[in-house]
Amino acid sequence: MASFTCNICGTYNEVEHFATEPASCGCGSNVRLRALVHLISMELFGVSFPLPDFPRLQAIAGLGMTDKECYSAALARKFDYTNTYYDRDPRLDIAERHPQAYGAYDFIVSADVLEHIAPPLDRALEETCLLLKPHGFLAATVYCDPGDELREHFPGLHEYRIVPLGGSPVLINRRRDGTVEITGDLKFHGGSGATLEMRDLGIAGLEAALLRAGFQEVSFLTDDIPEIGVFFDHDVSQPLIARKEPFILGGNARRELINLWRSERQQAAGLEARMRLAAQSRWLRLGRLFGAGPKLT
Repeated sequence: MASFTCNICGTYNEVEHFATEPASCGCGSNVRLRALVHLISMELFGVSFPLPDFPRLQAIAGLGMTDKECYSAALARKFDYTNTYYDRDPRLDIAERHPQAYGAYDFIVSADVLEHIAPPLDRALEETCLLLKPHGFLAATVYCDPGDELREHFPGLHEYRIVPLGGSPVLINRRRDGTVEITGDLKFHGGSGATLEMRDLGIAGLEAALLRAGFQEVSFLTDDIPEIGVFFDHDVSQPLIARKEPFILGGNARRELINLWRSERQQAAGLEARMRLAAQSRWLRLGRLFGAGPKLT
């Protein structure tokens, strides 16, 4: 029996048969998503807060790549965060150029997306780095092959379509030299189309690709965190943080945080004053003579 408190919704769970990929909380979270939220919290605040306890800081800008509702909705309430999709609005193809948004984001979230981006992967990682502020970071999960390789399944991919043929999907690709090739035995993750597995990734190969793209440091989470339901096994995607530079709260975010602290302090002072007045109430004093009523100090 494994027990934990989900850091995405705050619910306490007891799970008899724990698995890493299927959802293990009623909110829909699994190991890799809880690990991802843990990493985002550590990077932003230096403390592993549950997502409901994140301070509301609209000065922090975030971008999601098809993030799940169980945490994307909460991120949108806490930050200036936009969740995007490959196939619908708000649309984002990270392999394309977006110069109007360069340097706009404090963090970008990519949960099991990197293995599905059309090659070359380096182009998408470079674009991700360009979209981040100088102190921004990428929070990602990606399945890493135990063989520690980075192997492209379709290195000559150029103009392609996935179509049904004989009851099974095949990939038809026109290479840059005009050659047409048809590939079967495709692997999809949880669907078809945009979930086609484009590559096998290993930790060493992925780290090298991120550093080539302009990130200065890559940190991989490999330790279990039982209290939030993070138990690593062979089938869990690798959570990581890729930094351009160590994250620093901007001036506007710091001001928001200070104002939040002041507001909480004022509320606490007001509550303390009301409790003092209540403690002096003649009705409470009378009740205490009869052993009734709350004890206020």
